[in-house]
Amino acid sequence: TAKLVVAVIRHHRVQINYIIYLFFTMSRTDGRKLVAFAGTAIVGALGFATIYLPFIADRDKLRGLFEEGEQSIPEGARREIQAIMKAERESQQRMEEVLQQQQQHEEAEQQKEKQKASPGSMWSSFRRKQ
Repeated sequence: TAKLVVAVIRHHRVQINYIIYLFFTMSRTDGRKLVAFAGTAIVGALGFATIYLPFIADRDKLRGLFEEGEQSIPEGARREIQAIMKAERESQQRMEEVLQQQQQHEEAEQQKEKQKASPGSMWSSFRRKQ
């Protein structure tokens, strides 16, 4: 096994040395080709991310948010969701009732102010009576 390990290490050293040799002996044309290839790869990746992902791929499936149907929700969770929705509806109805009462109260206050303000106006004697 020791001979096998030594052989593997020598083999990898040869491969690494060959890669280093190729890197340092590249001509100017090879460097330009490498830069062109890298640029093309970057533009391709951006194009893929811009076009494919938002429009073609099912975004919900990519995020893992897809629903498999009503059977995929456990019964206990379904009851809990329904109870939460019912509580939300009741609280919304209470809020609407409170808002209606406030509006009615404000309208009554405005009516009282109008009644108080009109007879005592200093310009009332100049108004035309119809």
